[in-house]
Amino acid sequence: MIYKCVWMITAILLLTGCSITIGDPQNHNQKSSKSNNKQHKNKKETPKINVLSQDFSDHYMNENHVTGYKGLMKTMDKTEIESKYGDEEEVRNFLGREGHVYGNFMVMYYLSEGYPVKQFSIVPSNHVTYKDFVDFHGEPTQDLRTIQGHSFVVYNKTNHNGYQVAVYTKGNNDDDNIQYIMQFPDDFKFENSRDNQQTTITRDNVFDAVEAFEGIDKDGTDHIIWKEPKKKGDVFGFSYSSKDGKLLGSYNVSEDGYVESFNENGKKIRAGYINLNQ
Repeated sequence: MIYKCVWMITAILLLTGCSITIGDPQNHNQKSSKSNNKQHKNKKETPKINVLSQDFSDHYMNENHVTGYKGLMKTMDKTEIESKYGDEEEVRNFLGREGHVYGNFMVMYYLSEGYPVKQFSIVPSNHVTYKDFVDFHGEPTQDLRTIQGHSFVVYNKTNHNGYQVAVYTKGNNDDDNIQYIMQFPDDFKFENSRDNQQTTITRDNVFDAVEAFEGIDKDGTDHIIWKEPKKKGDVFGFSYSSKDGKLLGSYNVSEDGYVESFNENGKKIRAGYINLNQ
């Protein structure tokens, strides 16, 4: 009986030892936790900016931030921006140029070595209408809204304070969304007329947009077959091929004038905004 008890105890100890040798669940959880912490540390976030908040009213609408705001400075370049905020989320129209969006920031870069910041703006997180904005911040000093193009209002309630705020809208209706908000020096002169309005791309002028983008005359490309544009959402897409049917490339053209060109394999070649009214 004594020998049986000793044998059972020995077997239990051996099995317990084996279970520890096979794997330590507690140690595995610790490694997993460390990995999660490391991933969390590598996650890059931009400041949360609520344009309908008292903080934004006090510290943006009523403070000079022409050169920077909440850690983003005009002295930075693209490498510094993306090191701090991560990769861009999307590209939008920013004063007729490419605007690179990082959270609530939208940045325009100089097309020079290092891509330094040329201008930046604030983009709302959610749909904020012109009426929503005015109900919170009050009526603007100037209303330069138009049906299309660079439609905006200006807040400049105190002269010679070093800054003024331009709020860009999608159109001239009170229920149109705010596109972006930015500051200019107080001596900047705003103009808005039909002569400098951005083009709205339609089926009738979509090929004109590509001609302006590429600097070509479509009528002079007899060796190319241009396919019929198809519209999806606010983007016209079409391809072009040689006379023998070989695919040569394609284009996407947004209603706001943003043109993207692709090669025959679908790889983007370049992109940019055009204005047919200039």
